[in-house]
This record gives sequence, C-alpha cells and structure tokens, in this order.
Amino acid sequence: MTDIDEEIRKALSGAELEKLKAVADEPGLFAMIFGLFRGKMRFWNIYGMFLVFTALGFALWTGWNFLHTDDAHMMALWGAGMGVSIFFVAMLKLWFWMEMNKNMVVREVKRLELQLAVLSSALREKGAL
Repeated sequence: MTDIDEEIRKALSGAELEKLKAVADEPGLFAMIFGLFRGKMRFWNIYGMFLVFTALGFALWTGWNFLHTDDAHMMALWGAGMGVSIFFVAMLKLWFWMEMNKNMVVREVKRLELQLAVLSSALREKGAL
C-alpha cells in the first residue's frame, strides 16, 4: 500500500471505508483465472481454454511422433507441427493474461468511481456542490 491509500482511508468515515474495503480486496491468481469464466466474455474464454487444451494435446501427440520416427523428413514435419502448436498455446495464454489484466484495470476504475461518488456525496452534504 502507498501513502496515498493510507490518507484516503484516514479521510473516509466508517460506512465509506466499509464500501471501499468491499471492492479493495485483490483476488488471488486462481480467483482471477476463474473470474475469466464469468461475465460477457465467458463463452469466448471457455472456447479459448478448449483451444488451449486441444493445441496442447496436439503438441504432445506430435512430440511423441517426433521422438519415435526414423525418417528425417518426417521428423521435420512432426517438429514443425509441435512448434506451431506450442506457439499457439503460448499466444492463447498471453490472451488470457491480457484478459485478467483488463479485469484488474476495470476493478481499479470501479474503485475510483466509488471514491468519486463518496467524495461527491460528502461535498453535497457540506453544501459545496
């Protein structure tokens, strides 16, 4: 936590602090991963996870065949298939990490909106607005 976070907590009243605590908890890694399967993008994320497991299975299959062939031409083909499928898995994993990052940014924006709403209501009560 930073000094700014501490100053914000000191300035908030009890009810406002409870609201902030409700949205301020950072989820862990597994909570963020499972959070991908909720919301508007859940079907695309489920489809992406299906593609990850399919490509991983293909990579294992092509790797197995690469190790059990004697022909150099077939080894090059099996190796290329394994390389492409591993690359595909890596790109999908990057996509999932970007989705988790997007969710974290949205959570921070919502926190900021809550703080602005609390500030706005406090200013209205004092008659400044």
